[in-house]
Amino acid sequence: MSGTEVAREKERERERERERERIDAPTAARLAVLASATFVYVTFEVFPVGLIADIARSLDVSAGRVGLLISGYAVVAAIVTVPTVALASRVSRGTALVVSLLVLVAAELLAAAATSFSMMVVSRVAAALTHGVLWSLIAPAAATLVPRSRVGTATAAVFGGSTLAAIAGSPGTTLIGELIGWRATALVLAAATVAVTVGLVWALRPRDAARQETGQPQGTTAPETARGAVHWPRVLTLCAVAVVLITAHFLSYTYFAVLVADITGTSGAVVALLAVFGLAGAVGTYLAGRNNDTAPQRTAVVTIGVFAAGVALLALSPALGSAAVRGAAAAAAVALWGGAFAAAGPVFQTGVMRLAGQDADRASSVYVTGFQIGIAGGSALGAALLGHSSLWLPVTSTALVAAVLLAVLVLRPVPAAEAPTHS
Repeated sequence: MSGTEVAREKERERERERERERIDAPTAARLAVLASATFVYVTFEVFPVGLIADIARSLDVSAGRVGLLISGYAVVAAIVTVPTVALASRVSRGTALVVSLLVLVAAELLAAAATSFSMMVVSRVAAALTHGVLWSLIAPAAATLVPRSRVGTATAAVFGGSTLAAIAGSPGTTLIGELIGWRATALVLAAATVAVTVGLVWALRPRDAARQETGQPQGTTAPETARGAVHWPRVLTLCAVAVVLITAHFLSYTYFAVLVADITGTSGAVVALLAVFGLAGAVGTYLAGRNNDTAPQRTAVVTIGVFAAGVALLALSPALGSAAVRGAAAAAAVALWGGAFAAAGPVFQTGVMRLAGQDADRASSVYVTGFQIGIAGGSALGAALLGHSSLWLPVTSTALVAAVLLAVLVLRPVPAAEAPTHS
């Protein structure tokens, strides 16, 4: 065989490898269904935010008590995630995900029927009970649908559902609630969740059945753990770093409206900057998916660096002179912050799965628990700092993110990607 023929054969082999690594249309559709599951879950999680005044008035309680429905949700989810995921391990991953969505439907119907604050609390607790199950299993489920070297892309696609919830879900339920009332909106969300549940049965059952017939285990394995035990010290280190980052985020994000009003001098910019945050998040999720499979450590460093730049610029914005300059700086800061935060989720989640290998579900439950601890802790710390000055929020967030960046650079907790392998 001549040198030219050898070169051509090598090129044909590379093309066949690229074809095997490509995510085809049916797989993309399945990933879209999984993303829809995260969309409806996050949309219901933040459901009270835009309708807080209407819900408070209807149930005859203060807006502050309705606000507790958000923080209380995070606390319940943090407490129950590890035991509920352990319980869910007794059934197939697909079954556990479907049950999680059915519980969400029940919670949404209960919210629609709520005539008292206590009924709303029960509704929120019900959804929180299976929140960790869905978030612990959804990324590993997505990983089973794609080649091993495309796990980062699949994870980013699934996390895109939560980003879309920030862009369209929360504003959409607020708009619909203003038109038809918050109870009817809960019914609309329940109907959407039923449709997603049906789609999820289609997306996962054929794959599960195929694996059972061939005797293959569920879940995606990483090169470091495919045939060995979970690297729990590294998993816990990565989760700990993530908790600090989530705390830094929610410390400021929980009081986003207050920050924006203080920086720009008007509350009218809140909606616009929330839209900027969400749209930037979509870009961040896309970029994470593009790079997380080939250079996860570099992706993590860039992501955390951009995060730090965003919250630091937000901290500096009040000192930048005119209202127009402060507003422009705040918009740029929010764009950097929103894009980086959305990208961080897939980066850390994929890292946890690569380190966990066959035990990705259990490791993910630890990560999700840490996420909820970060939400609750960040919100509580932010409330304490807000009593002094809103400026302390982005300043403290910057310090915490800087610590995370240092940890990512020194400890390198994000594992390397796996090179493509073919049978």
